[in-house]
Amino acid sequence: MKNRFLILLLVGIFSFDGLFSQSVNDVRKQKEKAEKEITYLNKLLKEASRNKSISTEKVNILQEKIAQSKKVISSLNAEVNYLQERITKNENRISELGEERKALLEMYAKLVYGSWKKRNKAEKLMFILSASNFNQAYNRFKYFQQIQDYSDRQLKLIQRINDSLRVKNEDLKQLVGKKNEVVRTIHIKNQEMESERVKENRYVSELHRREKNLRKKLDKEIKNRQRLAKELNRLITAQAKKVSPANNKLIQEQKLLSDDFAKNKGRLPWPVEEGFVSEKFGVNVHSLHKHLKISNDGIDITTSKDSEVCVVFKGVILDVCYVPGLNYTVLVQHGNFFTVYPNLLGVKVKRGDHVTTKQVLGRIGYDSEKGSVLNFQIWQNVGKVQPVKLNPELWLAK
Repeated sequence: MKNRFLILLLVGIFSFDGLFSQSVNDVRKQKEKAEKEITYLNKLLKEASRNKSISTEKVNILQEKIAQSKKVISSLNAEVNYLQERITKNENRISELGEERKALLEMYAKLVYGSWKKRNKAEKLMFILSASNFNQAYNRFKYFQQIQDYSDRQLKLIQRINDSLRVKNEDLKQLVGKKNEVVRTIHIKNQEMESERVKENRYVSELHRREKNLRKKLDKEIKNRQRLAKELNRLITAQAKKVSPANNKLIQEQKLLSDDFAKNKGRLPWPVEEGFVSEKFGVNVHSLHKHLKISNDGIDITTSKDSEVCVVFKGVILDVCYVPGLNYTVLVQHGNFFTVYPNLLGVKVKRGDHVTTKQVLGRIGYDSEKGSVLNFQIWQNVGKVQPVKLNPELWLAK
């Protein structure tokens, strides 16, 4: 029964080790991802600093950097908490094991010291030889042997478990020592983040002083978005009407492509090599004008100047059109799904071209106020009703 308890305890310890390692690894991966994003944001800020005036682009980048810094700090705190929890649980187990070991030693004292160590070798031999027959003598001999073997096994098992836990705890204490250094780093990062927040507030205040001009530009941008949405709706609806019910081959091909596209939900490559979502899908509160809500048919991806824009899935170029204020827009058909790439320059495809996944469509346009932004969109033709707009973040790989 004692052995069973000790074995179960050991199994529990190792099981906890596995769960703990998995949790810490997940947290570290999140931290590494956030740190990588911060490195890229610093690169964008450096690019944006060439424009001496305060811009919406700088504010958006700073806001994203602050958000990523919070993730780094949160991950570091979580890792410290995991380690502290691990130490506490191990120390509790060591205490429990110590109590168990103490009880076993008391039993050994009564058993071993009472029947073995209180006798010298001659007395033990006399006890065995005084048996009435050979079987009794043999049983007495085996009795002493079994006590010794049992005692040795139990002590070795307890010592092994105790040593193992003590080593693990020492290792963890060293890790916590290292984490104390990280806590100091967290303090520094908090100061840096506060500095970024002060800078952000200063930029926002400056932009508010230019609110009248910015509002005019924003109104123009909203009209451009509406003009694009109207044109996309017309093109997608017209394309659906072109498909003849008698053309079974074309219908089947489009269905296969649609199914293939749908299977890749959450796994599509990003249309730019690097970037971050600076405005989400749907209705958003404007980052500067908090009283203003803007509808976004896709997601805004802020990227580096002159970045190449690539198609996210194989398909056919349905149209390449020019929209004032948005440069060129490429519309790609993937069966009943459509992906949209506005604000392109140097377009490398034309209507009717067949394209493959990650094929370059053109390069991103640049605006002195917003920077290099791709308003990536996904639409779906659902039959006789109006085509629907889908949230691209749910389709792109994380």
